[in-house]
Amino acid sequence: MSTATEAVFQSEREWVRRLRPMAAVVVLHIALYYLVNAVNSARPATALFDFGLPIDGRIPFVRSSVIVYYLGDAYILLWGAYILGRLTQPGFRRAIMAYAGMIVVGAAIQLALPARAPWPADPAAMQAWVHDSIALRAYACLPSMHVALSVLPAALSVAVLDRPAARWASVLAVVLITISTLTLKEHYFLDAATGTLLGLSAYAFWRTAGRRDHARTRLTSREEVS
Repeated sequence: MSTATEAVFQSEREWVRRLRPMAAVVVLHIALYYLVNAVNSARPATALFDFGLPIDGRIPFVRSSVIVYYLGDAYILLWGAYILGRLTQPGFRRAIMAYAGMIVVGAAIQLALPARAPWPADPAAMQAWVHDSIALRAYACLPSMHVALSVLPAALSVAVLDRPAARWASVLAVVLITISTLTLKEHYFLDAATGTLLGLSAYAFWRTAGRRDHARTRLTSREEVS
């Protein structure tokens, strides 16, 4: 086997190994989403918070934004997987911990502050079809995990990609996804804002933990030399 062929083979094996923890993160998110909805939907209406702000009344319902919103799912899954695949092994492990922690914290907040999303009475056709086909419910509200799961890969993209165009494209994508979350009335403004903060907090963990790991490595190297 040539050196180039062996390198490709090793790279493919690494991708396969990384798919398992990535799939586990997806399963964790789906499981907690349905758990939060099951718990919160069983609560009386008086137990639910109303996170609507005056700005929400000024944001129009734009049916066409359904395209951007659901393309956001592809961005979260496909672009997120691509960025995770670009990370070093220590960076990948930290990113998986960041994703898992973000999802668990988001679900805990949704359970502690139960609310109902501002879904429109007359949704866009595709929006209604998606809600009905996979039994989506409106009780996983604050923070918006759709936004949080978009922000984290965008932040990682800015950190690891070399091409400015790719970094800016990723940032633009998350901005459009966040706007579509509001104009499709899937979430309130406060949901999107807290989802953004949650995603950035997960990224901050990833970056800070990386600095600590680097510092430990340097310290260990110095001790071995001495």
